[in-house]
Amino acid sequence: MKLHIENEDDLWVLHLILKKGDKVIAKTMRDVSLGKESRRIPMIVELQVEKTEFQAFTSRLRIHGIILDAPERFGIKGAHHTINLDIGDEIVIEKTHWGKFELNKIKRQTEKYMKLLIVLVDFDEYLIALPMGQGIKILSEKSLRTPNKEEEGIIEDNAKEVAKEVMSYVEGLGIENVLLAGPGPFKEIVAKYIKNVKVYIDSVSSATRAGLNEILRRDIIDQINRDYEISQETKIMEKVMENLAKNSGLVAYGKEEVKKSAEYGAIDALLVIEDLVSSENEEERLEIDQIMEEVENKNGRVFIVPKDSPIYYEVKNLTGLVALLRFRIN
Repeated sequence: MKLHIENEDDLWVLHLILKKGDKVIAKTMRDVSLGKESRRIPMIVELQVEKTEFQAFTSRLRIHGIILDAPERFGIKGAHHTINLDIGDEIVIEKTHWGKFELNKIKRQTEKYMKLLIVLVDFDEYLIALPMGQGIKILSEKSLRTPNKEEEGIIEDNAKEVAKEVMSYVEGLGIENVLLAGPGPFKEIVAKYIKNVKVYIDSVSSATRAGLNEILRRDIIDQINRDYEISQETKIMEKVMENLAKNSGLVAYGKEEVKKSAEYGAIDALLVIEDLVSSENEEERLEIDQIMEEVENKNGRVFIVPKDSPIYYEVKNLTGLVALLRFRIN
């Protein structure tokens, strides 16, 4: 599979899915001896993965491994090497088996804009767009009545008109987040009338397609997606704690309990702390991989809980592996 890295979250997903023994092909830099001197040379290498290192909130993934193929003249086959993967890079990954969890994780990453509505507003125009897996769909692009001194209340009326259309899309499409942006204070007026959904506000030079291109390059999009994923995990953890308090039998935690629940197809949602997914204990990591794949194969959802998540320590205290069940198995 050939992948293009667009943001830090893409690097995080690669960190989760790259396993020891996988092969990767990517551009890299390598110190090589040329006569009496050593120079850093750009080249393409094929690497057998030993391990990966990802530091949260950086734009780099380090892939350590053994060089399987490289330009012959450098004589570096069989040597240890580290590929530093950055935003904007491309990588080819070869696995002997692509797990359903891994494929779904990549698919979800490419569709990460779902449930987000982008609304660009100015006093006299607005644009509403829906980011989708295959691109951006413009839902509405309209002019508004121009405010003037003779007619009072036009600005408020315009704000209500925009908000009404936004709410119709929110309800009709099941939107959970609205990114509201514009060049002036009008966006704050519109925000007052948007209810029952999380609203993010940002500035942009215009409420046009040019403004849309501008906002799509912003970090705020990644932040919204990250917030959305964390909010989903938090809601699941709240249900877990409720069911534990009721002793309902609809929670499983610990490797053996969760594995048994997965085999029965009983798991609706599984929370796994990142430590288990990237464990250096290969046997443990393979066991966790198999559990996650079993859950995905039986239409359950798997969430990897990062260390900066507000629920990380709650999940860790319950062995790091916690499942919300569809039905009791005991």
